[in-house]
Amino acid sequence: MDIIGIKKKVDTTISDPLVRNEARRYSLRTRLAFLPDHIIGKSWFFRLLTLVYYYCYVYFHAFEIVGIEKIDPNQGCLFYARHSTHNGEILGTIVTMYHMTGRVLRSLIHRYLTPFFPILRLMGAVPGEPKSATSLLKSGFWVAVVPGGADEGMIGHENAYKVCWPKKRKGFAHIAVQAQVPMVPLFLANVDEMRWNPILWLWNLLGLGRLFSYIRELDIPVLKPFILLLSSTVWFLVTFIQIPIPAKLTLYIGDPVQYDMSKDSIDDIVERARNDLQSLINRHQPYGKSYSNAVKQRIQCLTKYWNEKLSQGRSHKQ
Repeated sequence: MDIIGIKKKVDTTISDPLVRNEARRYSLRTRLAFLPDHIIGKSWFFRLLTLVYYYCYVYFHAFEIVGIEKIDPNQGCLFYARHSTHNGEILGTIVTMYHMTGRVLRSLIHRYLTPFFPILRLMGAVPGEPKSATSLLKSGFWVAVVPGGADEGMIGHENAYKVCWPKKRKGFAHIAVQAQVPMVPLFLANVDEMRWNPILWLWNLLGLGRLFSYIRELDIPVLKPFILLLSSTVWFLVTFIQIPIPAKLTLYIGDPVQYDMSKDSIDDIVERARNDLQSLINRHQPYGKSYSNAVKQRIQCLTKYWNEKLSQGRSHKQ
């Protein structure tokens, strides 16, 4: 394979000279994330994901975005969100958001997942490394991160809409501060109701999520890393078993986190970011996890659509 030729082709595709110079600091795989949004959106892999997710999101879930006007399209932005309990919304949200906004979120994924899913790089995903993430933000791209990771997704359905970040997860705040870009919370309403997994349901019924949380809090040097690796691997593989539920999905974009580096420490910024995200969740998901409410909202949306169609038909006849 002509790696040099491929690198040159990637470089020529990046029209902005500043972005091109920034991309040249990295390997070919990471350099793909610096391609323009429309180039990534036209790739065969992104088109395949569009076929798999986009129409399902639009017609089955009535997906919509609220608050996108808060974001400057000409500036980099770090979006952060809570991890769902089923892991089934990430690809669909990225694809659908692109078709609605024209912007591809560069997702920061766990470093140990990257070797097993290298194809995700074709949609702009990169390992969660500070250097490349900062470069992407400085180059004007929108970057998305889930600070809680799999730890947050495995703590039980009773904690489905609680922000539970491990204490050491502060890197995302460092990245935003260093790149001098807004840090904005994202929340996908009814995200945990959009898929039902019988194995995870049994996991929660047996209280294994609470057991995992207890072991994590003990912070035993040898046991904790082993339990985290084993449980996260099993959980990740199990999440591929999903039954779609017709839940109404709305992506809410919050206000940028306010901070002053002359007064606030990184710990202060992380805590403020956590509180802002939890407030956004509480505001738009006040009833917590409820399949009946999620489906009811979808039915109401469908009823409203057909009522409008019928009223339009009557007005045309008159």
